[in-house]
Amino acid sequence: MTTQPRATGALWTLAFWKDAIERAVRTAAQVLASVLVADGTGLLDTDWFGGLAAAGMAAVFSVLTSITSDFTNPNGTASALTQATQPREARPAAAQPSLRGR
Repeated sequence: MTTQPRATGALWTLAFWKDAIERAVRTAAQVLASVLVADGTGLLDTDWFGGLAAAGMAAVFSVLTSITSDFTNPNGTASALTQATQPREARPAAAQPSLRGR
C-alpha cells in the first residue's frame, strides 16, 4: 500500500504566503528580464504585452509550485527542498604576492 503525501498545514500561514509571493515576484522579474534581453530591441520597441504576459504566467506557475511544495516539504516553507540549505563559511583569501619589491 502506498501512502499519499499529506499537506503540512503551512499553506494557511502568513510566512508561507510571504515566501511564495517573494518567489513569484523574483521569477516574474527574471522572466521579464530574459524576454527583454532576448528580444534584442530597444526599450521603447519591446513587446511589453508579450513580456508581461510571460512574466505573469511564470509567477502563476511559481505560486502553484509553492502550493504543491506544502505536500512534499515538512518544513513549512514554500520551498520544494526538504532540508534548509546553509551558506558555506567564507574562506580567507589566499595571500596575494606583493608587487612592491619589484
